[in-house]
Amino acid sequence: MNLRQGGGRVPVPGRGETPWLLVPMPDREAFDALYPRHTPDQRDRLHSIMIMRLGGAMLEECGRAHGITRERVRQIEAKFQRLLAGHLSKLS
Repeated sequence: MNLRQGGGRVPVPGRGETPWLLVPMPDREAFDALYPRHTPDQRDRLHSIMIMRLGGAMLEECGRAHGITRERVRQIEAKFQRLLAGHLSKLS
C-alpha cells in the first residue's frame, strides 16, 4: 500500500490487530531527522515528493515535476514508509 492509497496510513510491523497507523505528514524538522545523511537540497526534494503524493499526485506527475521516473518515486515513498515505521515503532 502506498501513502496515497492508504490515506496517510503507515504500516508498522508488530502492531497486532492494527498493523498500521494513521499519521499526518511529519513537520519539516521531524522529516529532516529521518534523512540525516542527506543534504538539505536532497531533503527538500524528498519532502516535496512526499507532499505531492500525500496531496493525491500520481507517481508520474511527481516524477515529471522532479525529473525522475515513476519507479524512483515509488522507491522514495517506500523508503519513507519504512523510515517512518521504524521511527514510530521505537516510540511505541
